[in-house]
Amino acid sequence: MKTALIVALVLLAAYLLSKCTGGSKRIEKDLAYGPFTIRATATTGKNFNINYGMVSHTNVAYTILHNGKPVGLPAALQNNTGLPYLWRVYALPGAPDPTLIAGSQSLYLIYLKNGVPVVEPILEQHRDFASVQFLDSENGQPGPFTEVFAHTDADEMDKLDSLTGGQYLLVGEHAVLDVKTRSIRYFNTNNNSIENYSFPSPHGALAFSPDRRSIVFRSEFQSWNTADEDLPDSEHALVAYDWEQDSGYAVIFDDTELRLKSVADMDYQWFEKFFEWQESEAGERLSLRKLEKSPYWTGTLHEDDTYYTLYPVKPSMLPAFLTFLEQQKGWTKANIVEDKFHEYTGRIITFADGALKFDVRMKEDEQSLTFSKHLYADANPEYATFVKKIADTFDSELASGQYQEHFSRIVSETKKIRAN
Repeated sequence: MKTALIVALVLLAAYLLSKCTGGSKRIEKDLAYGPFTIRATATTGKNFNINYGMVSHTNVAYTILHNGKPVGLPAALQNNTGLPYLWRVYALPGAPDPTLIAGSQSLYLIYLKNGVPVVEPILEQHRDFASVQFLDSENGQPGPFTEVFAHTDADEMDKLDSLTGGQYLLVGEHAVLDVKTRSIRYFNTNNNSIENYSFPSPHGALAFSPDRRSIVFRSEFQSWNTADEDLPDSEHALVAYDWEQDSGYAVIFDDTELRLKSVADMDYQWFEKFFEWQESEAGERLSLRKLEKSPYWTGTLHEDDTYYTLYPVKPSMLPAFLTFLEQQKGWTKANIVEDKFHEYTGRIITFADGALKFDVRMKEDEQSLTFSKHLYADANPEYATFVKKIADTFDSELASGQYQEHFSRIVSETKKIRAN
């Protein structure tokens, strides 16, 4: 009863406070693009947040006008957004005449035909955010993947957003818009997997074939429909998808051989190192490069969090790394202030170096060794410098072929989970 009364009083206070703060404010700006006027309207007000009290919010809505009259948009624009208005408007300078892309979770082409506005759907959907990504804006390769969100800052109304730099625009990861001709080609609209690999995972295109026919996506094995004994050692693959023929194939690889420690490492530089396009009767086909041997393992420095990770490692990496620290810093058992083990955190050895403290953490079940600032040590810029120096020196020795015998094979996360 007391709880209900308190909640009621809080809500009443919020209501009275909101009444006292006055109504919402509106700012309106018009931007011209060819025969269109894009009107941006920002509404700023206050809402009650149970954690922070009264907080300010800004919503920016757009209207497209032609000859002073609003251009009507289909009802599908409003479906399931929670913010039922036009979120974004983009100019498309590469089109044959003034053209806009506008929408929210659904996106539309808007241009004139015989002097009359045409609203042509590119993507109409009821889930997820819409997205845009040029497939050829970075020297013929994909540019940044961008999800379409509503503006929440009145300062963002001062200029019209533009989509520039390429000819082929991937929209919603299921349509390709040829900007020069405004033609739209849809592919994999049912989001089917290829050889039991789902894609894109994560979002966005990774590469574009030289003949501009195939889009390369990162993909992940669908373990939910696979028995334990049939799980692959590596759960990642690339899918090359011919967007004109609406068909694709998977290029399966071994994470360990390609030194793939994280999906974050699946960038274009990694792609170029390990994959190539080969001519075939059906056009250019993606395949693995034939390497004499896999590259040496290296560590990963996370500069913002001042820690350095070695993965995947065998238990033997711990004594090897401790010997390295002794050689580099002269640290011996006398520098150890704590050595403890817990099944969730692994073994943590804490070293003291003057006023600074560092942790060496070994988690055998996760095949990882981490060197970092002591978890509870106060912030100090010396830590980042120190950890980076250790990381750079150890990576240099790894690059020369040292310590490679202490690395192991990458075990898929699904296999680890099911093993427990």
